[in-house]
Amino acid sequence: MSKKACIIFSIWTSFFSALFYHIYGLLPGIAESTFGYSAFIPCGWIMFVCLAIYFGMGLTPKDFPSALLSAGCGLIWGQVDFILGDFFGRFMGASAAMFVSILVGTTITMFIHIYLLEKTPFRQMPFIFAGVCLTFSQGGTNEPALITTFIFGLVLCVICTFMLGYATKKWPR
Repeated sequence: MSKKACIIFSIWTSFFSALFYHIYGLLPGIAESTFGYSAFIPCGWIMFVCLAIYFGMGLTPKDFPSALLSAGCGLIWGQVDFILGDFFGRFMGASAAMFVSILVGTTITMFIHIYLLEKTPFRQMPFIFAGVCLTFSQGGTNEPALITTFIFGLVLCVICTFMLGYATKKWPR
């Protein structure tokens, strides 16, 4: 990437990151005025997790559905880990129960998504792990806000990818 392309891409990405973060910050007020309560706990920072994974994996806009479906699976697997933790907590201490639940849950998750679902849109393990981790970051609650944030984050990634393609084509090395 040329210096000019890098500068343009950096400004573009930074602008849209700030804009999306700002818009996401308005959602609690919109939800409260529309529905009488706020379903969103501020977690707009999750959009930046999407950027890291998306660009780290070298994804393109065509990968959006797979990334979103995989992130959704991660949110579900995060809940499974909490359920397993509660189950194992009946037989052992809380720390040991979470250790066993993560061991069992992650083993099952990885086998299913890496092996059984490898040729499906549910195969993006980095987004699955992000969904699990971010479920834990919210204490197993706030799933509507998490999926909304994943959607915002992935749309942000697609917008940034378009400028990356344009800038690198217009200003090659």
